[in-house]
Amino acid sequence: MRSDLGKLTEDWNDIRSVVLYGAGIVGGICKTLFERVDLDIPFVIDRDKKKQGTKWKGVPIISYEEAEPRLSGQKIVVMAGHVAYGDITRFLNEQGLVEFEDFCNVGHFMSEWLWSAKQMNCVFHVDMTITTKCTLNCRHCNLFIPYHKEHIHFSFEEMKKTIDLFFERIDFVTYFGLIGGETFLNPDLEKFIIYLGENYRQQIGRITVITNGTVTPAESLLQVIKKYDMYLSISDYTSRVPYDKKIDSLVEKAKEYGIDYYRNSSIVWTDFGFPERPFKRTPEQLEEHLRSCRPNWNALQQGRFYYCNVSWCAEQSGHFKLQSEDYIELGKIRPNDKTACRKIVELSRGTSSFCRICGGCGADNTNYVVTGEQMERK
Repeated sequence: MRSDLGKLTEDWNDIRSVVLYGAGIVGGICKTLFERVDLDIPFVIDRDKKKQGTKWKGVPIISYEEAEPRLSGQKIVVMAGHVAYGDITRFLNEQGLVEFEDFCNVGHFMSEWLWSAKQMNCVFHVDMTITTKCTLNCRHCNLFIPYHKEHIHFSFEEMKKTIDLFFERIDFVTYFGLIGGETFLNPDLEKFIIYLGENYRQQIGRITVITNGTVTPAESLLQVIKKYDMYLSISDYTSRVPYDKKIDSLVEKAKEYGIDYYRNSSIVWTDFGFPERPFKRTPEQLEEHLRSCRPNWNALQQGRFYYCNVSWCAEQSGHFKLQSEDYIELGKIRPNDKTACRKIVELSRGTSSFCRICGGCGADNTNYVVTGEQMERK
């Protein structure tokens, strides 16, 4: 396992403020964390002219041109996902700024700076698969659901044990996703959301429940999603599967309960190759691939922490065997040993043996496929 940590220059250690690049969702989620560690945000840079001149969480939003004379001595934290981060990196490089010296992405900042400055172990994005059962059977599902030899629900006790092990060792997670399969199929989902919300809500920036909108949740489940300020991400595949009425009904329910949601009907999928046509990269090709694909999501499953959720799903499918360095047995790390717990953060910025054969989600994978195309069930 190789980690991409240890790249920030030494002058990051003593900063008292950061400039954010991007006045979007990511920044809003992380603001409470910045406040918790006493970091001032003098202004936010955003290239959207509609946002410029307004305020984000009370902080002025300005253009890069307006910010440039005020950047001396300031470090920039880019609040964007890995695809947008690549575009922003190219722009900042054109302005003469250097990655890890003048700026870095928020995931790297959390993982590296919060440790060196505050002895906090923080991870950017963790997903927990709570079921591998699904109402759909998508040919290019990036969790390989149609290819699983066995489909299962994880029980409340299993999920509780894993979540306790994790948050006894990690201080903060920006995104925590509950995913499937189809999440609303798990009969213990409501009970688990209550436990997660009651015990660990302050250690998580945003909790997202991901659904394809084919299952109508119970009113009580919607109530607890709202109570613990969780986000509902609805993947819309109605262009391939006719369930418009169900997904429309879920959207209306989200509005009725005041749940923050997003209906994503423009999802772009690429073919990961596995398991039917796995990639066979040389060591040199793997190095090039790893520079492109740095997934934002780790996995938390069955008492283990994995670098990549996709790699866990590949093993769960029964068609791939991970190596021991691809995951950490959480129970083997003493929770009060901050340095030992640091191994979790290092793996979150690492690699996996599965990367060698996976198409991945970087710019180097241009094998675009039809989103939501269905297969016949065997």
